Amino acid sequence: MKIAIYNEFAGDNCAETELTERICIAAKNLGWEAIEVASAIEVKQFNPDFVLVLHFRTPKLTGFPTYGCMWNPPDFFEMYEIGIKRETVKVNILSYDGYLSSSLQISTWLKDLLFSTNKKCFISPFYTSCHQTTYQPPCLDNPHLVYMGINWDGSRFQELFQHLDKKEYMEIYGPQNAWKYLNQSYKGSIPFDGTSVLKILNKAGLGLCLHKEEHRNSAVPSMRIFEIVASGALAICEEHPFIKESFGDSVFYIDSNLSPSEKVNQISKYVRWIQNNQQEALAMSAEAHRIFTEKYSFENLLLGIVPHHQRLIREKGFLKSVNYKQEINKKFVEIIVRVGERDINTLKRCLDSIASQVYDNVGVILVKYKELEYLDSLLKEYEGKLPVKVIETEFTGFRSSQIIAGINAVDSEYFGILDDDDLIHPNHVYSLVSLLEKFDDVGVAYSGSIRVWESGKSDSKQDLRQGLIQEQAELAYFEPFNISKLLAFDNFIVSNSFIARRSLIDEDFKNDPELKVAEDLFLLINLCRKAKFIFSYEATCEFYWRYSKKDNSTFEDNQVWENSANRLRHMFWKKEFPSSLHVLSSFEMNSRVTYTHSHPDAEKLQLQLEYTRNIIAAVQTSKFWKLRNVWFKLKKALRIPFKEQLL
Repeated sequence: MKIAIYNEFAGDNCAETELTERICIAAKNLGWEAIEVASAIEVKQFNPDFVLVLHFRTPKLTGFPTYGCMWNPPDFFEMYEIGIKRETVKVNILSYDGYLSSSLQISTWLKDLLFSTNKKCFISPFYTSCHQTTYQPPCLDNPHLVYMGINWDGSRFQELFQHLDKKEYMEIYGPQNAWKYLNQSYKGSIPFDGTSVLKILNKAGLGLCLHKEEHRNSAVPSMRIFEIVASGALAICEEHPFIKESFGDSVFYIDSNLSPSEKVNQISKYVRWIQNNQQEALAMSAEAHRIFTEKYSFENLLLGIVPHHQRLIREKGFLKSVNYKQEINKKFVEIIVRVGERDINTLKRCLDSIASQVYDNVGVILVKYKELEYLDSLLKEYEGKLPVKVIETEFTGFRSSQIIAGINAVDSEYFGILDDDDLIHPNHVYSLVSLLEKFDDVGVAYSGSIRVWESGKSDSKQDLRQGLIQEQAELAYFEPFNISKLLAFDNFIVSNSFIARRSLIDEDFKNDPELKVAEDLFLLINLCRKAKFIFSYEATCEFYWRYSKKDNSTFEDNQVWENSANRLRHMFWKKEFPSSLHVLSSFEMNSRVTYTHSHPDAEKLQLQLEYTRNIIAAVQTSKFWKLRNVWFKLKKALRIPFKEQLL
C-alpha cells in the first residue's frame, strides 16, 4: 500500500509535520510506503493508493482516493479564522472521498453535512496518535513532568503553567517565543522527527495532557495522550471523555473544576504518589501502553482504513479491472474533443484520460479545425482501445463552430465535452453516468473541477519554503446547481465537468451561434431550459490554465466577452426557463456584479468584527483586566488624574 500524506504545512515545525513522521514510521512497520507531499504534482509523481489530507484547509486536488483527517472539533470547522470562509472549509471537506474521524461528534457533524448528497464515502476512526512502540518502563526514582506545546493559537493555560514553572519536576518544550513568560521550566525545542518526543517522555517518566474546551466538549483527543502512553510514561490528564472511556484507571486525572493553583497541588500529589508507589505506577503505565498498542497505534488505525478503502474504490469506479454493472456499461458515451492547435503531448494527455476511464463504453468525437501533422500517428496508438470518430470542419474563428459540429455528430446515449488541454479522472464518466441511470428525471450530471496552472504566475496559494514545490492546483468549482447564477452568466460548470443525455439535442443545436467565446455557456443555458441538473459532490476533472491569450480564451479582451454576453442575452430574451426565471439584462447584471463584489467584503468585515469581539471578551475576563479596573477605580477614589474613557 502506498500513501501520500498531504501536509499543507510541510517544512514547518508543527503538529502536522510530527504526525506525518509518525504515520510514515507506522506505514514502514506495515511494509507500506508513505511519503510527505505538499502539492498535487508530488501526489501524481508518487502514484499512491490513496492520499491522506492532514488539514481541512486542503481540498481534494487529484484523481486519487483522498481521505480527510477530521481530528479538529466541529467548532473549528464552523469558525476557523478570518482568512478562510466557512463555506470554503465545508467545500474542502465535501470534496474528500472518505473521512477519518476522531470522535462521534465529528462523525455526526459529517453525516449532517453529507445529508442528501448521494455521495459514496466512508467514515472510519482515526486519531492524532503514534506508531507502535515496544514498552519501556520509565525510571520513576526522580520523575519529571513533561509538557510539549507549540501554542499556535496563543498562550494556553498560561496561569497554570506559571504556577507549574515554580516546580522542580516541571519540563516544558516547544518554540522559545511561545514560552517567554516561563523562568525555569522551559527546556527548549524538540526535533519534529517522530521519535524525539517519545525519548524525552520516557526519560522524564511523566507527561501532562491538557485540552481546550472545544476538544473536551467534542470528545476529540489531542496527540498528547497517545505520545505519552506510547513512550511508556505515565499520563496526568485533565478530565476528557475519550481518555476516560479509552484508558480508564491507567492514567491520572486532574479535576477540571479546580483553580490553576489547586490543579498544581493535585498534580504535585500525583508526582509524589508515583515516586512513592513505583510498582503500582508502572502497572498503570504498562496497562495504558497495552491499550494504546491494541487499539490506537497508527498501525492499527491504518489497517482499519483498508477494508473501507477497498470497498470504496470498487463502488466509486477507481478500479478499471472491476466488472461494473453491465446495464450501466451498455450505454455508450461519446466525448467531444476539439483539436487544431495543441502539441502532441497535450492532446495525448487528454486522450489518455478518456482511454483510462473505468467505464468501458466510451468513445471520442474528434472535431478537427486545423491540420495536425502528428494526428494520424497519434490516433494509431488508440486503435482497439478507444473508438475515435474524426469530424473535419473549417476554421471559422468561432469556438462555437466545433462544439455544434461535435454535438450534431453524437450517436451515443450520453455525451460530454473535453478541451484538448484538459483531462478527466478515471472514474469521471462512471460516476456521472451512474447518477443519470439512477435518476431518470435528470438530464445533466456534473462534477466539481480542479484548476491547474501549468505555467506563469498563479493565483493559487504560494509556497516559498525552501525545497518545496509550489502548489499549482486548486478546487475551483464545487457547488450544487444554481440556475440563477447560470442565467447571470456566473458559470460554475466547466465544459469538461458534465455528461448529458443525447435526447436533449434538438433544433436549438443545429445552427452555429458563431460565438468567439462563451460557447460553453451557450450550451449550458440551452440545456438548463430542457433538463434538470444534478451535482455529484465529487471533483473528477481538471482544467489547465496559462497566462496567455493564445492558450486561454478566458483571457480574451473584455470587449470580446462583452459582445458574446450581449448576444447571449439577446438570444435567450423572453425564452422559457424553469421557475419563470430569465437571463439577466445588462442593468440587472451590473447590479448583481456590484452586490457580488460588495457582499464578500461585508462578510469579511463581519467575521473580523466577530473575531475582535471574541478577543475583547477574552481580555475582559482575564486577571490583568480585572486588576486594571480595580486600579482605575482606586485612582478615581483617591482623585488621581486619569482618562475616564479608560474605565
